[in-house]
Amino acid sequence: MRDDPVIQVTTTVNSEAEADRMGREAVVRKLAACAQVSGPITSHYRWKGELCRDTEWKVSMKTFGSMVEKLLALLEEMHPYETPELVCTRAESVSRSYIEWMTRNLDGQPDQAGMDAEE
Repeated sequence: MRDDPVIQVTTTVNSEAEADRMGREAVVRKLAACAQVSGPITSHYRWKGELCRDTEWKVSMKTFGSMVEKLLALLEEMHPYETPELVCTRAESVSRSYIEWMTRNLDGQPDQAGMDAEE
């Protein structure tokens, strides 16, 4: 079995279309095995001294530790926010079959024509 930790990378954006675009691009480039878009969610935060409340969409992507830096670079490049939330969480336990599926879907060159159908 692969000796590379599974990492979930999460970010939020201000539209479903943007979340979809970022998740899909990460999968097409084989930097994430999958991406889930959820929302809308309500976010509360401070920005430049002001209390803010916004509607956002969350994108959660699964990748391997060895690929995190490349995935983060892509997300920073694509992200519409000045200071994007990019949070990486290491999975404590992952099934062998899921790791095998991730390995098959992350090895090799980026897809040219888009994503393959889910197995």
